[in-house]
Amino acid sequence: MSTVFVYDTGMLIALEQGDKAASAFHERITTRKQLHPPVVPLPVLAQAWRPARGSWHVLRRFIADSTVFGTRSQHVESCHVCQGGHTVEDGKRAGELLSRAADHLPPGKRPDAVDALAVVIAARHARSILITSDPNDLKAYRDALEVGLNEVGVLPVTRLADLTAGRTALV
Repeated sequence: MSTVFVYDTGMLIALEQGDKAASAFHERITTRKQLHPPVVPLPVLAQAWRPARGSWHVLRRFIADSTVFGTRSQHVESCHVCQGGHTVEDGKRAGELLSRAADHLPPGKRPDAVDALAVVIAARHARSILITSDPNDLKAYRDALEVGLNEVGVLPVTRLADLTAGRTALV
């Protein structure tokens, strides 16, 4: 079973802005047919999609290679999690994470339902890595997950080149 990469808003913004490491990483995982396509939670897409910035057409290309979790039009045939989409339990679990992680977020940060839901989606896959520009935020939510859930790694966008080169990059 391959690792599922879940994109947070920071990864989509890096792709949109032409970050070389982000673009190379996305290209690498989407050209390998045996790998699960990257997962973009629907609320993450909503946070990043800003047509007024004029670069939405760039983001559209990357979204086409990804699975937008929670939509009927895109799913991975071999992944029962992506086929099933969201459950009521996802919403409840995200709410629980918001409560449990609130005291562990970096100073000045407020609980973010989109981040919590991204962690829930990642945790539903057997092995996943969240790619984000806010690793400490997502680590707080990940660390608040119930013990015994699936393995969820957190990877800063700034360390994508390390992961691609085979160096340890998870935080």
